[in-house]
Amino acid sequence: MEGLYTRVAVLEQIGYREWTENLGSDREWLIQSIQAKLYLALQDVASKHGAFAMPARYDYMLILSSNLSYKAHLEILDVARSISKVEVRLASSCGLSPVEAEMRAFRLLGETEVGGLSYKECPGEEVVAIAHLDINNITGETASDGVSRSYHRVLSLLGRIARIAESEGGIAQYLGGDNILVILPPVNYMTVAERLVEEDDLKAGIGVSRTARDALRLAASALRELRHTRDKRILVYTNV
Repeated sequence: MEGLYTRVAVLEQIGYREWTENLGSDREWLIQSIQAKLYLALQDVASKHGAFAMPARYDYMLILSSNLSYKAHLEILDVARSISKVEVRLASSCGLSPVEAEMRAFRLLGETEVGGLSYKECPGEEVVAIAHLDINNITGETASDGVSRSYHRVLSLLGRIARIAESEGGIAQYLGGDNILVILPPVNYMTVAERLVEEDDLKAGIGVSRTARDALRLAASALRELRHTRDKRILVYTNV
């Protein structure tokens, strides 16, 4: 699968820190509410086009937007403009790994005018490879240890997973519960997935497709099958 690219778009809320600091001390509830509202709206518009939004830092948000047109990106930007309390801008680019795509988009963002969109055409085929990781027996641990301890275990594991993923060009994102998402390089996704599952008692359903939403669907289907299969830790569903 040589020469396959992943597209990532980066949304910036310009002057976000300054805006939060001007809200006074009784502000965190408002900040969290607006962040949640923006994330919800972006996820709605992104999924309509087959993309997937990731909150990242909230002042910067990532969108897995492989095979989305300039027009679709512009619609995502318009939604962000309508909700964000500060100016926004959006940049979209490709790379042979998700990290490379994100860094190219981030650099492009610095050249993008306030309120604008920068979009680089991809030199090759755009593909998304996603691993949906499931932590075995976290439900039992929660029942015995409580919510906060099990949550802290997930966060600790997320840090380790993120370091492995980044070293291979991937991007990790916590989905809630016992689920972690890793966006994988489309060329060597299986090699990276094997490293990931060895980090802890994990299973990985992997989806490979032309859009993030479809790759997520395939990854969830693969993970569901794995939960009924005791002799495997990785299963790949692909339509590429």
